[in-house]
Amino acid sequence: MEITKEGIEQLKAANELVAVVREHEIELKRKGKSLVARCPFHDEKTPSFTITPAKGLFHCFGCGVSGDVIAFVRRYYRESFSIALEYLAKRAGLSLAEVMKAQPRVISRKSIEVTTPTNEQPIRETPAPSPILSRVVEHYHKTFCEREDAQAYLKKRGLSDPDLLRAHHIGYADGSLLKLIPKEGELREQLLALGVITKEGRELLGGCIVVPIPDPLTGQWTTLYGRGMKTDRHCYLPGPLRGVLNFQAARVSSEIILTESILDALSFHQAGVSTAIPLYGTNGLTSDHLDMLKRESVKQVILALDNDAPGRKAAEAIAEKLSTLGIAVRVASFPSEMKDANELLVSGNGDAGDAFGMILKAARHWSPPSTTPTPSPTKKDSPAGVVVHENGQLVLRRNELVYTARVYPAMLGRLRATVRVERGNRFHVDTLDLYSSRSRTEFARKVSKVLVVQDVENLEADLLALLVEAEKSVDAEAPQTEASAPTPMTELEREDALAFLKRADLLGHVAKDIDALGYVGEEVTKRLLYLVSISRKLEDPLSAVILSQSGAGKSGLTEVIERLTPPEDVVLFTRLTPQSLYYVAPGFLDRKLVIVEERQGSMEADYSIRVLQSRKKLIAAAPVKDPQTGNLRTRVFMVEARAAFIEATTAASVNHENATRCFELMMDESEEQTRRVHERQRLLRTEAGLRFRQEAELIVRRHWNAQRLLEPFPAIIPFADQLTFPSAWMRTRRDHARFLNLIEVSAFLHQHQRERRGGVILASIEDYAVAYELAAQVLTETLSEVKKPLREVYTRIKSLSLNGEGSVSRREIREALAVPDTTVRHWLSELVELEYLVLIEGGGRGKTVRYALSDRAPREELVLGLLKPEELREKLLKSSPVRQSSPKALANSISK
Repeated sequence: MEITKEGIEQLKAANELVAVVREHEIELKRKGKSLVARCPFHDEKTPSFTITPAKGLFHCFGCGVSGDVIAFVRRYYRESFSIALEYLAKRAGLSLAEVMKAQPRVISRKSIEVTTPTNEQPIRETPAPSPILSRVVEHYHKTFCEREDAQAYLKKRGLSDPDLLRAHHIGYADGSLLKLIPKEGELREQLLALGVITKEGRELLGGCIVVPIPDPLTGQWTTLYGRGMKTDRHCYLPGPLRGVLNFQAARVSSEIILTESILDALSFHQAGVSTAIPLYGTNGLTSDHLDMLKRESVKQVILALDNDAPGRKAAEAIAEKLSTLGIAVRVASFPSEMKDANELLVSGNGDAGDAFGMILKAARHWSPPSTTPTPSPTKKDSPAGVVVHENGQLVLRRNELVYTARVYPAMLGRLRATVRVERGNRFHVDTLDLYSSRSRTEFARKVSKVLVVQDVENLEADLLALLVEAEKSVDAEAPQTEASAPTPMTELEREDALAFLKRADLLGHVAKDIDALGYVGEEVTKRLLYLVSISRKLEDPLSAVILSQSGAGKSGLTEVIERLTPPEDVVLFTRLTPQSLYYVAPGFLDRKLVIVEERQGSMEADYSIRVLQSRKKLIAAAPVKDPQTGNLRTRVFMVEARAAFIEATTAASVNHENATRCFELMMDESEEQTRRVHERQRLLRTEAGLRFRQEAELIVRRHWNAQRLLEPFPAIIPFADQLTFPSAWMRTRRDHARFLNLIEVSAFLHQHQRERRGGVILASIEDYAVAYELAAQVLTETLSEVKKPLREVYTRIKSLSLNGEGSVSRREIREALAVPDTTVRHWLSELVELEYLVLIEGGGRGKTVRYALSDRAPREELVLGLLKPEELREKLLKSSPVRQSSPKALANSISK
């Protein structure tokens, strides 16, 4: 089809720019002879998008885009020129072919190209990721890491987590890119084509914090977002907005959060909520977002847009669009004095994670507006002036006002609730402390102002009515995060679980099941961790901390142990604040396996974890305000729990106080283990691997059932007085008790194979053999001055030194061992401090630092002095008057 200038003019005349823009729910305001709005093509808070109706043209002074009605359609829908013409023809009820056919004059595509500012290239019809953009992202990120002012700016905005900034490759454009590229040539042309450099020779995002945005399908960078540090500037690279920041969240969670801006999404991440994905402003829900939601089968979306009129209007429009895709929508509301997520983060009111959690928990379910008038509430459904319970919330209707309150568990003398008050189409929502008179008065004052209610005293009386009912609901509420009841076992499942518990070499089968779930090697560690999980059911649970370098597989192993433990018995934490364990609900941690994903997240709660491991209880006294008198009084909070703990860390060692309360488990970092991992990874991609994955659910279900069948009988060790244990170290006072606990746990797990007497399980020599096999190696490492990984490093350094000139440099070690320089520095620092290596040359004036062996070396082997199982068996036979060879007779003799 030929494109003619006259045909284009006819389409433009039939499609007024102002009308087309308003059809896309963009609010226009009159300003002299022009109309202004917030730009739909970039994120901004003050209107800079201007339309001149007399000329039929638009221009944004923020991002620089401009053009006519065709340009608007192209940019808004990210479509080609021909598609935009078809869209406008259909809107005007015209035939595009007829419009163009009637006009004889043909013009070139170039003569009608959309006008763009000098710092922007024309829109590409099929933009593709560029490898050059990756290099730009790397340069900007490196610059950010070197610029304290850029880091300080984000810290002022509450974004200070280095892992978060590193994960999103946050950058800063300071103009240094221009000094690194040639004045002319292909590289400069590519940067010009991308829009990174403008035709005037400046960086488009100069002076901006830069956030790269990836493609949700390929993961490659598609565009860059810039946020001015000194000005309220928002800018993207020219071209259509593509890509989705944090698209990975939709792959791992069926519920995601959509925010209005990128900084808002990063604020959620900083607060520990990792499922937030940003839009590009109120009109920034793109086809990439929608495709991602459909492709990843997202079930629910929480809209957390700005707390202003455009944000609320956009939330309704987006909710309606998402609901047509079958996605459930909830709408979150920020406190009235805060506009968005970043302001909530910066406000610093209490723990950020708790604040964001309350906002999300209080999000209201969105439903399409009804086409039929809603009947007035009947007395039976919701009596006026009476607080009723509806969908887990308190509802009060009084004097044309409707109160909806979501109440949170009472804590430290506070009763927090998110209260929404509606009157007609207007509403006010905020979170307040119902016990606080000042908080109630302030809330009533704001409601009076927003909803134009004169009688503030009546508003406070309504809040007191909510308070009375809220206290009742809190008192009756079940413990927090209570797990749903397990699915009842079928008779066939019960028989299968009992048969599993009666298997010979039960722990060997446990290890095989862990292999089948994808984790190979680590024979001692995985058996020991499984017993730590089982110990949660006993009076003295065990604890363990896994130490290894990053990537050694500690997280994968804890995930398998978690998977094999019934879900109602597992509590997973990614972070613990100093006071968090003191105020958990009664019974929440009792008889549970508590897994802390990374020890870095629990260091603030170290003391409370240690006390809970030793005393099985926490007691805290805190001053709270009496709700009746308003005076402070001391209230005692007590948490009693017998819990097993598993933590993981990349540190080479842990605090001595923590180490004496748990097993320290070293991961196998050898090349042989790496080969085993590679072989298993390849196997899982084959047909046999597919069968393993299909059988995984059967294995997991069998372990759940088996653990649920373990009866809570205590276990005793009839031969405990015959055992030996090293006593040269004071810490073995705790290690000895933990070794005995391990024997009891083995007997408890094998209870269907052990003798019982008077409701007590009798441990056997087989249980001692289990503890000996597992704990002897672990205790040897625990009591050694130099841990196994460092001993192995010392051995290799010794070999290098002896093969060379009697000394070795850091570079030689790094190249021989193929490890990062930071790791080598850490090893050498420890070995020098322990006096196993000495410095023989200084590093000044260009000289290389070299290391030589000292006259002492780590002990190769530590003798614990534990009885071997066969030695114990012989000792018991000699001490027993009954000399029978059968295990049952021996057990009877020992028990007597």
